[in-house]
Amino acid sequence: MTTPIQAADVSHAIDCGYVQAARRRLDEVPMSKAVLLEPPTLSELEEALGERVQRCEPWEGNWRNRVYRLELARGGAAVAKQLIVGTDAKFQCEYDQLGRLARLQLPGLRVPEVLALLPAKRTYVMELAPGKTIPRLVRDRKRLEDLLKACELAGKILAGIHLLWTQKICSMPVDTLARDLAVTPWHLSSREEKILQSAFERFAGAEVRMGQVYYDYKPANFLFEDDELFLIDPPGVLRQGVQLWDFSIFRSFMRRELWRLTLRRPFDRRRAGIRQAMAAFEHGYLANVGTLYPEPGLFASVVRFFELQRTAVLMTLQKGKVDAARQKMPIAGHARLGNPLANRITLPLLEMERRWLFRQLARELPR
Repeated sequence: MTTPIQAADVSHAIDCGYVQAARRRLDEVPMSKAVLLEPPTLSELEEALGERVQRCEPWEGNWRNRVYRLELARGGAAVAKQLIVGTDAKFQCEYDQLGRLARLQLPGLRVPEVLALLPAKRTYVMELAPGKTIPRLVRDRKRLEDLLKACELAGKILAGIHLLWTQKICSMPVDTLARDLAVTPWHLSSREEKILQSAFERFAGAEVRMGQVYYDYKPANFLFEDDELFLIDPPGVLRQGVQLWDFSIFRSFMRRELWRLTLRRPFDRRRAGIRQAMAAFEHGYLANVGTLYPEPGLFASVVRFFELQRTAVLMTLQKGKVDAARQKMPIAGHARLGNPLANRITLPLLEMERRWLFRQLARELPR
């Protein structure tokens, strides 16, 4: 039994300032009362669903969300997702995007059906989607064919989303992007400063697709089953920007999977499978997105730049988590911002990734 909810307000869209948005989010977290939000009770879930719930158990979660697995009395299971850090508007937006994605009706794309809403607990219940995530397919030696199909389909779906969400083709907003990177808590060498300046000069005239971005279009948010992909984590904020951001998110996630496997098992044959999967994703996207923006000569370096911006966002968030733990802020307690040791270790790893990305960007920039 679904409760009506207002559509999200598009006026809060973010225009490429993702690092600045990360800083604002960290500033708002200590003041948020969301960490005190109680889990939904069985009686609340039963009232919203209109049927008995046999069991509700914590399943997954992080400092922003809790996910519960529900066992229904009639048989079968469902998933309840609770937004614990955020606002009612963000909750409404996430719900609204589930419906909007379903209405796109793109071949191969499935979106879990919402079964019930509990606005007071910022929780919605949806069907339990079948299948395995793309990272799990990466780890399964016997599922290479499925991995390649899933990644190519993810590329095709992203191309379809971008074509439908493109608002205009225009010059890349280099000034906006430069201001955003300027607030990143990193220390660039003089060489890296020159590479960045050179990139902005080369990108200034590049035409790109502008419109809504999915933002968190990563392989972990997909479940693959019967040649279809279930998209299980809709965006909670409407963001406008250069749509190649989404392409770079998927690719950088797969690159990190390759790095992890290389460090742990440098001679593992699955490394070749990951490279093939990355190529399949790129082919699925490029073969279906129509006219390529930016031009082919700049495409690789623009994608690499957005990988760098994503690393800047992650560095900003990680430094904020470490600072919160050092200052013993309430939000950092009880692992609400993740494992403190892991947060400290992640920062130097992100520094290494930043340096690598700058070297790659320097190589890929057209002369």
